Amino acid sequence: GLHDECSERGTGCTESHCCKGTNIYCWQTNVGTGMCQKWSSKGWPGKELEGPNTLVPVDPIQMGNSLFCFSAYRVNKGTSDADDNAYNLLLAQKKYGAGIFGCDMWRVYSDVDANLDDYNVIKVSGNDFFQSRRPETGGWGGNQWVNTPFFRQVWKKIYEEYPQGGFSTKQWVVKTDPDTLFLPARLTARLQSQPVPKTGLYLEHCKGVSFGFFGSLEVMSKTAALILFQNLDNCYTKELNWKGDEIAQKFGWYGEDVFAQRCMDRHGVKKIWQFDLVTDGTCPKGRPWGKEKEKKWIPDPVTCSERDTSVAFKPLKFSDKYFACLSAINGGRTYV
Repeated sequence: GLHDECSERGTGCTESHCCKGTNIYCWQTNVGTGMCQKWSSKGWPGKELEGPNTLVPVDPIQMGNSLFCFSAYRVNKGTSDADDNAYNLLLAQKKYGAGIFGCDMWRVYSDVDANLDDYNVIKVSGNDFFQSRRPETGGWGGNQWVNTPFFRQVWKKIYEEYPQGGFSTKQWVVKTDPDTLFLPARLTARLQSQPVPKTGLYLEHCKGVSFGFFGSLEVMSKTAALILFQNLDNCYTKELNWKGDEIAQKFGWYGEDVFAQRCMDRHGVKKIWQFDLVTDGTCPKGRPWGKEKEKKWIPDPVTCSERDTSVAFKPLKFSDKYFACLSAINGGRTYV
C-alpha cells in the first residue's frame, strides 16, 4: 500500500514525497531535498514537497463544513449490557434535535427493523455478524460481537447513495455512537477553515495509542469516506489481516474504528491530530486528570460544562446522564 512506501519521521523523503505518522510532513530543505518532520526548519522555504499526502496545496473544492452524520446500533450484539439502551437514547436525542439530529443530514442504521418516531431506521444484514467476541478488559462492551462485519454493511448502505445523494452532498461524514453526546455546531466551527488534501482527511483524537481514530466520534472528509467505501471489500477480505495480525492477537479482532483507520491509511488518506476534540471515557488520556485508570469513567456535568472545546462527550449510556451533561453545556436548560 501507499502508506508503507512513505518515509519514517526524521528520514529523507526526496523520493517518496510522503511521510508515515500523524502530523509528519515532507518539508523541502534549503538544498531542495525532502525531510520528514513536524515543522519546516529555520532557513528552509517552508514548503512541502508535493506528494500523495501533502496537506498544502489543498483542494479548494473540498473546503466547507456541511455534515452528513450517522449512528448505528445492534440489538443482536451477543450480550445484555448498558448498550441495550441505545435505541432509547437515540429516540430521546431525536425528540430534542440533539446530537446527529442537529446535522445537515442524518441517518440511523441497525440490524433490526425499527422506527424512531416517524423515521424508519435503515436495516442492514449479513451472514458474518456473529464470529468473534470482544475481550473482557474491565471497560465497556466486553463480550459483544466484534462490530466490524456489521459496520461493513452500514458503510455499504451509506455508499449506495453515492454519487447523487446522501453523504455525497455534504463535505464531512461523521459517525457517533448512540451514547456519545455530540455537538454539531462546535464541530462545524472547527471545520470551517480546515484544509483538506486531495486524498481526504480524517481527525485522530485519542492521544497516546497506536490508532487513535476512536469510534465515539469519527470525522472524515467526504473524500476520505469515499476512499474507505471504495476500498472496503479489499481491506476486509485481503489487504488487512484484521483477524490475525499482532494487534488482533493482542486486543482481539479489529473493531470498526481501527479497521477504518488502517484501511484509510493504506489508501493514502491524510490525518491530523485534534486531541481536544472529544472528552472520551474510552480513551485513557481523554479522561480528566487523576482518572486515567478508571475504565468506566463517565462525563459528569462539571466536566461537560468546563470542557468547552470538546465537540463530543462519551459514554453517556442512559438518558438521565446524557441530558444532565447537555443541560450543563446549555446553561441549565431542562429536558423533560
